Amino acid sequence: MVRVKTIEIAWHNVEKTNQPILSVDFNPRTGALATAGADNEIKLWRVDRSIDGEVTVTHTETLTGHAKAVNCCRFSANGRALASAGDAGDVYVWREVDVGSTTVNSHGDVVGWKPMKTLRGHSDDALSVCWGPRETLASASVDNTTILWDCESGNGVVQLREHAHYVQGVSYDPRGEFIVSQSPDRTAQVYAVVGGGKPSAKSVKHVRAIKAINDTNERVDGGRMASIFHDDSMTSFFRRPAWSPDGSFVVFPAGVFKRPGAKRAMHTTYVYARGNFETPVMHLPGGETPSVCVRFNPVLFKRRKDAADPTTPSDLPYRVVFAVCSQDGVTIYDTDETEPIVYVAGIHCTSITDCAWSPDGGMLVVSSTDGFASVVAFDEGELGAPETNIPEHVKSLLASSRIGESVPDEVVVVAPAVPNPVAAGPGPTRIAPVRIAPTPM
Repeated sequence: MVRVKTIEIAWHNVEKTNQPILSVDFNPRTGALATAGADNEIKLWRVDRSIDGEVTVTHTETLTGHAKAVNCCRFSANGRALASAGDAGDVYVWREVDVGSTTVNSHGDVVGWKPMKTLRGHSDDALSVCWGPRETLASASVDNTTILWDCESGNGVVQLREHAHYVQGVSYDPRGEFIVSQSPDRTAQVYAVVGGGKPSAKSVKHVRAIKAINDTNERVDGGRMASIFHDDSMTSFFRRPAWSPDGSFVVFPAGVFKRPGAKRAMHTTYVYARGNFETPVMHLPGGETPSVCVRFNPVLFKRRKDAADPTTPSDLPYRVVFAVCSQDGVTIYDTDETEPIVYVAGIHCTSITDCAWSPDGGMLVVSSTDGFASVVAFDEGELGAPETNIPEHVKSLLASSRIGESVPDEVVVVAPAVPNPVAAGPGPTRIAPVRIAPTPM
């Protein structure tokens, strides 16, 4: 049974006032939950679940260093580093302190994490951050740019300038070949890292600006194609796209779709298959508010339907589960069904900002500007049985295969790069063009 609970504790509190929670993420190695807040701090929490399914959250430590609000936090794939992006453009890379050594935060409390690198290059607020392979980091900013960083040296490697407005979200392909970003300029930009490996000014190429569907959208002024994304009137600082854990497809929030002859457009979320960024393979119709973020369950599950079943939108040998957060609700999909498997609404008073899955895939934490976080918890086996027969080139990409590493990410061997950066990778990657129906209201 799905359980939903809003945890009513002082997550980020200043003078007895709850500050917005702007981002959440789980450490894939320890299961610790990180929350980033408008109080300029990152807090770490222990999340426990009793036998009867009751969820409790306990604060463990507070990380200080940002001078202004922290907009995004993300753990690395092996759980040994944490990246954070905040107002004033600061991007920090935190690492655990050595066993036996201690460090203290600005409150004088002993903590287990320390900012080891401060990445300076953005001229305005940094809104999003994500990890790539081999200690590569990408950050997105209000200064209309995305910067790719080498975290080992702390240097910015490439600055991407294709957006004409704030860059509100960025996502790195787990295979290390593509980077996507989103902006209120009504586009999503796609970049390829030629040859894989660490990006450089020579290896990173702009592939495509996604802004219209050539075969379905109505033409407007002078024959121009109608945009498929919301403009800057959308009341959210974040548009957080995400790649599936195997890199077979990418999902973009903040979409709009207008059927031919319809009087008004609907909110939607677009799905693009790997290597095919011309036309989405499906869209996920939304509710009354735009979608703002997408997060994938880190566990790949056994199929519930045969791959040859014409009613399934995927021919992957496993089932992928992911959450789409709109400003007022959460919808959970899997790649075996043409309709959502869970829909949750009314859990927060103000806009949802982010969400994160626990390492075991059994819980989804949702954050909001109202200063609270909710937990959507599933009973064991409710989402299905984890797939154990996963192809090696996919298995090496998953966080579950990375958490035992004691070496830095930069020397981790990941799945081989595809020679042609716009070609599909090894193994099944097709998501069939089946349109997923909206949740009944």
